[in-house]
Amino acid sequence: MKKKLFSVLLVGALAASLVACDSKKKDADKTPSTVNTEINADEYAATISANADVYKTFVSLPDWKGMSVDLAESDYIVEDSDIESYIQSLLEATSTTDVQTTGTTKSGDTIKLDYSGKLDGTAFSGGTATDASYTIGSGKFIDDLDKGLVGLTVGVETDIPCTFPESYQNSDLAGKQVVFTVTVKEIDVTVVPELTDEWVTENSSKLGVQDQTLSTVDDLRAYVKDYLNTQASSSRSSEVFDTAYSQMTDGLDVSDYPSEELSDLLKTLNSNVDAEYESYSSSYSSKEQYLKSVYNFDSLDAFNDYADSYAKQYLFTENDYYNDCCLIIILQLKQMKLIQQEKNLLHIMDIMIIRKSLILMEEKFASYYGYNDYQEILDTYGREMNSEIGYQVLYQKVVEFVCDNVTVNDTSSTAE
Repeated sequence: MKKKLFSVLLVGALAASLVACDSKKKDADKTPSTVNTEINADEYAATISANADVYKTFVSLPDWKGMSVDLAESDYIVEDSDIESYIQSLLEATSTTDVQTTGTTKSGDTIKLDYSGKLDGTAFSGGTATDASYTIGSGKFIDDLDKGLVGLTVGVETDIPCTFPESYQNSDLAGKQVVFTVTVKEIDVTVVPELTDEWVTENSSKLGVQDQTLSTVDDLRAYVKDYLNTQASSSRSSEVFDTAYSQMTDGLDVSDYPSEELSDLLKTLNSNVDAEYESYSSSYSSKEQYLKSVYNFDSLDAFNDYADSYAKQYLFTENDYYNDCCLIIILQLKQMKLIQQEKNLLHIMDIMIIRKSLILMEEKFASYYGYNDYQEILDTYGREMNSEIGYQVLYQKVVEFVCDNVTVNDTSSTAE
């Protein structure tokens, strides 16, 4: 079943990132639009600048010159122990199970057992199972039974006297003394493989490694170190950017809202409610009664007021795409030539992004939403989907640019 591309298309309907370069002229008293259109790579860069001009009519941003961010740099340093811990997790992911039909149980063992509980010599409901899997010490059995499973010999039937807790949810058993007759049938021992060159060679294809072959332990350590450093760098950038972004948008002043996007969002909200009401209309005398019973709205007017308030909040508070465009405004207002610097990159979007960089993303994107391939999405929703992807590239460049232009105060010493 195909999932609805709600989040993507809602963004597209509202103001995701683009305007048509040659769209029809609007009357002077109408708000300019940033609604997505079908767009190609040649048009993309110009639309970013055009959008910023639209957003600047609605948003006033505080000055953020000299902004600084506090960050514990030590949190983003990859240690040797981190590398070994990650490799250990890879080894454990390829572990096998050794089934032992002899031996004695100990805490932490995963066992297979048969058990039968009796109260005053009579079996009680829920107290009997065959071939049950249980990890001793997990606490999923009552305490007396859990502890009684330690030191048992595989294959030997054993009676374990137990007392149910006074607070046990079944009042018929709470505080009662019972006997569980238990036979441990096997102990399942997890065997973690040894880290060897042979293991690396056999398992490198399972590690998500691309464009390289790992054949030795040293290869693996180098790969994991690079991977963890990349992850740490990404996490650091996100932390710096999120903190800086919070400061940038602190005191954000919204003077008005783009009418077309606001109207589209209100239509979406009302359509969703109408669809819900149609599904349950037989149980309600009117839409107004449905809204009152399900959502506690006193009237249609109350719902409309809420929808209007929510739509405006979404446009400039919860809608990340609008917030991201605010960053573009910041860069333009400060005459930081990011758009111009990246023009060539955006200009060849079809070649660099669609045909190369986003091949894996397209596959994941299509698979997640239940389509055969990315082209089917384009056939269904149009080339504006390419624009959404192009926007992601610009967004990443904005993140990098902001991180490079704020002062980071290392708080590692004070954090320890």
